[in-house]
Amino acid sequence: MSEEEITTNYLVYDTEADAIARADTEGARRGYAYHRVGSGTRYRTYPQETADSKYALVVDGYELTEDEESSTVTNVTFPEPEEV
Repeated sequence: MSEEEITTNYLVYDTEADAIARADTEGARRGYAYHRVGSGTRYRTYPQETADSKYALVVDGYELTEDEESSTVTNVTFPEPEEV
């Protein structure tokens, strides 16, 4: 029996604001508390900065448009954590 490989799908945005706006749209579509009562859960996922200063948003489980579906990527490079 082989293990099933888990693939993470991302949409990559040039700006953090664009990535957050997309996360916000998904949260509203799902009816999260923030969008109903003004507090509580707002986003399903939150963008992370990539090594090339863009913003990757995990979109697994999102309702995507055809354009978004064709723009998803499965490989994103994140910056190395800084040593303390």
